[in-house]
Amino acid sequence: MKRIYLCDDTPEGIFTAVYDGWAAKLPDEQISLYVERGHEFELFADYTYVQTDQEKAKKVVRTVSRQLGRNVYDMIFSAALSYEKDKVNSIYRFLKLGFRVGSTVEQMHGEEVVCRIFELKRSVWNEAHYMKEFLRFHETEEGILLARINPKNGVLPLIAEHFSDRFPEEHFVVLDEVHEMGLFHEKGKQWYLIPLDLEVLNDIWNHKVDSPYEKLWKTFFKTISIKERENYKCQRTNCAIRYRDYMLEFH
Repeated sequence: MKRIYLCDDTPEGIFTAVYDGWAAKLPDEQISLYVERGHEFELFADYTYVQTDQEKAKKVVRTVSRQLGRNVYDMIFSAALSYEKDKVNSIYRFLKLGFRVGSTVEQMHGEEVVCRIFELKRSVWNEAHYMKEFLRFHETEEGILLARINPKNGVLPLIAEHFSDRFPEEHFVVLDEVHEMGLFHEKGKQWYLIPLDLEVLNDIWNHKVDSPYEKLWKTFFKTISIKERENYKCQRTNCAIRYRDYMLEFH
């Protein structure tokens, strides 16, 4: 009977499932790994629910980094942030191949699973790049910078370093409503992530206040627009509609 491992949709949960799946020593055709949220159940399968274990996850990270190299670890970490349903299975099979052939696995573009990991990584990093450009900060009465995003992928860990480098002397918070996660940065300190349910996330978001600079930016955006040269198709290509929910200039 096929065994299916279900895990939390976090890098730690995914790496724990990889650890447990490897330890089971089952043939590839008898094992699959998925995140629990949104999985469509299969008949005649033995389900195992994986409890996230930080120590197991750290062992996977250390082993991959030591034996396959930092580049391979960065690839699977990025893939773990993807919203695609097959990401855990792909990471598991990619690592099985990697431990057979060594660090050259990242160059084996003829292998389907290697190409899939590259696709997942590219998709995640592309969205992270867009979020760095399209994220808009508001301000609270206490002077804390506050932003909200709704990405497909879990890009907060990838954009955290960018904004902490740009605003090292600022308190700021970035809220991810899709993955119910908050990025918190305290002035002069390291950033960290905290899971938030939607009610708490909305409560934090409601602390933002209107700023004269926001009105100034919206006025500037409208003033420089040339009506005769407006091209909505081109605009949607460069700034997709799904990014605009919390962009000031579109409201």
